[in-house]
Amino acid sequence: MSTGPMNRWSDAEIADRLDAPDGASRSRVAAIDVHSHFLPPAYQEALREAGISRPDGYHDGVPRWSTPAHLEQMEQVGIETAVVSISTPGVVLGGGVDPVRVARQANEAGADLMREHPGRFGFYAALPLPDMDAALAELDRSTALGAWGVSLLTHTEGVYLGDPRLEPLFAELSRRGLTVLIHPTAPAVAVPGVMDGWSKSMYEFFFDTTRTVINLIFSGTLERHPGIRLVIPHAGAALPALAQRIERNVWRANRIRAEDRTELPGFLSSLRRCYFDLAGSVLPYQVPSLLSFVEDDHIVYGSDFPYTNARMGSELNAELRTADALTISQKRAVLRGNAFELFPHLAAEPVGAQA
Repeated sequence: MSTGPMNRWSDAEIADRLDAPDGASRSRVAAIDVHSHFLPPAYQEALREAGISRPDGYHDGVPRWSTPAHLEQMEQVGIETAVVSISTPGVVLGGGVDPVRVARQANEAGADLMREHPGRFGFYAALPLPDMDAALAELDRSTALGAWGVSLLTHTEGVYLGDPRLEPLFAELSRRGLTVLIHPTAPAVAVPGVMDGWSKSMYEFFFDTTRTVINLIFSGTLERHPGIRLVIPHAGAALPALAQRIERNVWRANRIRAEDRTELPGFLSSLRRCYFDLAGSVLPYQVPSLLSFVEDDHIVYGSDFPYTNARMGSELNAELRTADALTISQKRAVLRGNAFELFPHLAAEPVGAQA
């Protein structure tokens, strides 16, 4: 297998890989996509109203999205059901745009999408954090609309996940047993002169994801609220590379803290309770590292459409379906089976695309 740059295959080569009769092909496994996005018209208008044309420096600007285009991509790569969310910059857009209104409209659009295409879509609720009263009110409203879970940015206005101000929300998410997808955004503090003009999605997203997950664990938030099913994006970002280093620092810190009984939770054990999606370019390097400390039943598929465009998404899907890093049974679990633990709704929904 070549390890050259992305977009190295022709359309015919991608099609061959998607249809390869290896026991984990499109014709045998209809995938569940736990990490994809939508940009309904009201949200696109809110971005324009806020003057946002290149969210987080995204090189292609605001991606084009429509329901037919999303369904077409799902058919192309063999996705039965996609669980969609609002991506960065979320619903707090600045420029005088009301985040409560933006969240409400996004969640209504998600409910409409699910109702109009039963079995093909679920949606994560968007919440107008860090306003706790408004966020809890919208959580009630969006779950009544049928949201399958909640998507939270790594931080909103500098309030990172694990911050004590978010404690009421995490308590409620745990009480409801909801699935929570973390999604990265540009870090709260920029470093002037470092990679100016480049999309933050290239590298800063991974550092911000890592930062917020560490904070969730060290703050004890995940330990206090075990009912949450947390999905960490992009194969764990930088966590696979740093996990053992952080664990050793926990050991040393806990030896010091033992006398005052303020021990930190085990870092690796906390990570192993989380789920990890494979959105983005995670092969051939990240997946083997992730598998070295996380059980394969906690790894799920994500397309990141439309921020990962249709052609690259097709290539990444084909790469995953034919990768040597995963066995056939692991591919089946990652592409489909594991998602049923996150979303009981899947068992109750009518079947979408034919496997």
